Amino acid sequence: MKLMPMTAADFQAFAARSVAGYARDIARTYGLSEAPAVKSASADFNDLLTEGLETEGHWFYSLCTDEGVEVGSLWLGVVEDPPLPATLFIYDLEIHPAFRRQGLARQALIAVEAWAIERGILRLKLNVFSDNRAARRLYETSGMAVCEMTMGKDL
Repeated sequence: MKLMPMTAADFQAFAARSVAGYARDIARTYGLSEAPAVKSASADFNDLLTEGLETEGHWFYSLCTDEGVEVGSLWLGVVEDPPLPATLFIYDLEIHPAFRRQGLARQALIAVEAWAIERGILRLKLNVFSDNRAARRLYETSGMAVCEMTMGKDL
């Protein structure tokens, strides 16, 4: 799996997909209608990426097979919270629908780990919505374990 830096055009398409996907997750998880979910997702995205593609500490990649076929996208960020060690955070990892269930997400995780190790980063984290069983299974079988948990209840 190759991590190919996104172009500005790639980033625009990615940003639209990423916000839309996050909005769907928010709507489903919190029982919101589309408009407030999109507003929340957009605000989170814009708060994190004040300079868009050029935001310091964030990297955006197209995921490509060794043959050069684009199969997904990836957004990484380094989180520094002293005295804790620097952590590589996967903000978004998506395999395009036509390429899912072929082991490509696992290959992408291996490439992400190598990317982090090359830069001296020895901790990897991400968030996953609790109802995303396929993603949770992938992460667990890739050696990840719950290190924090947020729980909620509608009142």
